[in-house]
Amino acid sequence: MPPSAMHTVVCDMLGIRHPILQGAMQGGGSVDLVSAVSNAGGLGILPTFGGTEEKLRADIAEVGQRTDKPFAVNILPMGRGFTETRARICIELDVPIVTTGRADPGEDAVHMLKDAGITVLSVVPTVGHAVRMVEEGVDAIIASGCEAGGHVGTVSTLPLVPQVADAVDVPVLAAGGIGDARGVLAAFALGAVGVQIGTLFMASSESGLNAWGVEQLVHMSEIDTVVTKAMTGAPVRCIATPELVAYEAARRDGADKTVLSDLRKKARAGRHPERDEDRRQTAAGQVAGLIHEVRPVADIIEALVAESAAMAVTFRKQAG
Repeated sequence: MPPSAMHTVVCDMLGIRHPILQGAMQGGGSVDLVSAVSNAGGLGILPTFGGTEEKLRADIAEVGQRTDKPFAVNILPMGRGFTETRARICIELDVPIVTTGRADPGEDAVHMLKDAGITVLSVVPTVGHAVRMVEEGVDAIIASGCEAGGHVGTVSTLPLVPQVADAVDVPVLAAGGIGDARGVLAAFALGAVGVQIGTLFMASSESGLNAWGVEQLVHMSEIDTVVTKAMTGAPVRCIATPELVAYEAARRDGADKTVLSDLRKKARAGRHPERDEDRRQTAAGQVAGLIHEVRPVADIIEALVAESAAMAVTFRKQAG
């Protein structure tokens, strides 16, 4: 197979054709999606948040049956017990790559994975976090701006990526606000050697996202998300449902704990109050405003690579 038009050092590190990673998405990151991304030359990543140990074992086995390409597992730090049990499963089942997200999983967990020969990439929201994770031994950093869906920090992608790239001596990938070839090229211009994409893959044929969520994604604008603590207790960028908007308004107005608890339950309910409709909440980034159709994963990745290469040639010509 010929190399990708965007072949970078991270392709060699991870054994993938294109430097495109699929963000780990609880609710949308199905086995179908993960295996499709890996089969198309990117890196599919299984989520662990919200799932049992048994489900993780089953998902790893199923992805392994569907692709002979590398894939990864994302371990979201939810306490030492959660982190270390998921790490042990990855070691036991020979998962080649692990990503960590939202918070520092701890030096012990990183060392456990590294000692087993697993490549570790850490998703970080700040420069300081990136430096700390490199000191703990990770192989690469995914600098994720607050435009992204899911757990977010407060720094946007444009200033975050170059500062992280300047601060560490390992490969840096960019995440947050990347939904087409323009975003990919921008990431490279900022100093990244690859990208992690979530929201765009949520609107794929292979996504595990419910019909309500897909319908939202293809009709959303850039202002139709909200950052809220209602879902997990930490800041998460989600689709702005009326329930979440009401919760955030009440929180800002100083509502008491009982009111907030009731609103939080409604936001997490996952069913329409009047229609029998699955509305389980999903993370979504501000880049959703660029998404207007559902496409197969292979088509999405092919377009990202081809259009990025074509645009790069145009820019070189314009530069003289």
